[in-house]
Amino acid sequence: MKKKIVTLALFSGLWGFTSAQITRYLDDVFPKSGVVVTNNVVFGENYYFLNYPPAPAGTSSSNPKDTVLLMDVYQPSATDTETERPLVILLHTGNFLPKYINGSTTGNNKDSAMVELAHRFAMKGYVVAAPNYRLGWNPLAPTQTERTRQILNAVYRAIHDAQTCVRFFKKDAATTNTFKIDPKRIFLIGNGSGGYVSLAYGFLDKQSETQLPKFLDDNGNSVVNPALVGDVYGMGGTFNIYNHPGYSNQVAMIANLGGAMGDISWMDQEWPRIPVAGIHCRKDPFAPFDSGNVIVPVTNQVVVYVHGTRTVVAKAVQQQLNKIWVDHNFTDPISARAYSLNPKATHEGLFQIERPTAPGGEEASPWNWWDSTTVVAEAALVGQNGTTIHTNSLATNPDMSKAKAMAYIDTIVGFLAPRMYLVVQDQSVGIETQEEIEFNIFPNPVTEQITIQLSGNGIIYTVELLDLNGRVIVRKDNIMSNTYTAGRNGIASGTYILRVMSNKGIVTEKILIK
Repeated sequence: MKKKIVTLALFSGLWGFTSAQITRYLDDVFPKSGVVVTNNVVFGENYYFLNYPPAPAGTSSSNPKDTVLLMDVYQPSATDTETERPLVILLHTGNFLPKYINGSTTGNNKDSAMVELAHRFAMKGYVVAAPNYRLGWNPLAPTQTERTRQILNAVYRAIHDAQTCVRFFKKDAATTNTFKIDPKRIFLIGNGSGGYVSLAYGFLDKQSETQLPKFLDDNGNSVVNPALVGDVYGMGGTFNIYNHPGYSNQVAMIANLGGAMGDISWMDQEWPRIPVAGIHCRKDPFAPFDSGNVIVPVTNQVVVYVHGTRTVVAKAVQQQLNKIWVDHNFTDPISARAYSLNPKATHEGLFQIERPTAPGGEEASPWNWWDSTTVVAEAALVGQNGTTIHTNSLATNPDMSKAKAMAYIDTIVGFLAPRMYLVVQDQSVGIETQEEIEFNIFPNPVTEQITIQLSGNGIIYTVELLDLNGRVIVRKDNIMSNTYTAGRNGIASGTYILRVMSNKGIVTEKILIK
């Protein structure tokens, strides 16, 4: 991994690094005015769910782009000569409903905070992608079971769209190299609702993890049906399109701004082994800081019990996912503030925000801001009362202003940047694309048994056999070896997908059983 350093007379030792220079990925090395923004880049397509049944890709009669996945891409400068740049993917908030229709002033990739964060990371030398993901659920569903079904499937589709975005860039790096990114160093950062997506993206790696009791319907079935919407890796499903096959979904780091994890049991010591950071208001009324029920702003009704940022980061430290940060001596004042509220030894990677109690409620995301005049005008275009939306949004951000938001964005970037920098410099970050993982699967076709071998220091964690609809037929966990042999065990003849999860990433291979 190349490290670009721009030499200027500025001391950056506050971060706990001893360089007397401005360092790319740690400090601002490009001017904000020079950031190059490419809007509405198509990174995939999939079924749309705002109206049911979903129309197949490209056939929506009301809007041909309903099923096209679009993103804005921010590059540091037109004169940047670096050819292997880490990528930051920013996932917006919005309650999984369209902006304003969701009753909120936020809800897409052009929210003020998203645009500002994208510029900030681009100024440090990262390429930044701000994708929109598919929306749609019914917050007015009459029962908690149905609300849970609706919201979890909305999150699930957003995970698939984030996976599509990751694979798009890995494919680009391996082919046209338009965006000149390093496919081994992709950072996924989610804001609010996007934080739920980023945390689930990092750790929802088994279909059985969607079958926990709280995720079951009244008939005892998971509210997520992979036969319809695909498996946890984005494969299969009647109403799902698997974009950019042959490239892995693996990322190098996860960060969450005010979201939560569907269930802490998803963090199970297996793949992936990536660090997790979180920034969260302790009194957030919508997403729990520790653990609790999700309350969606649209209805203020309970949806599902989840685990919040402090719980997630504590487990990441316990499992040594954040060891790269625990072992480093951060001396900056932002880290010092974090440690004053939560000890480094148990919560490295967590920044807790303390805000005064807002009139009538608690404060959620002080880094968001909006212009009331714009809100009124834009909301009217979709038949919503922007004045009411603005007033209601002030309930959890009462002294909202751009200056206030900028101060908190300074904190977000100031906390994340030195930790991301360590990941960028870490030479042990795993191989990302399937084609780069050296493996051998034999024999194929299979008659009685099959053997999987990874080369070098490869360690197989889990092996799955899936049918062509993405359903898991057989799964073996905790293998922890570079070789695994499995018998046929009565599996019917046919074509299947073999998926191998390892410390090098994930490989998939189509096999024929005779």
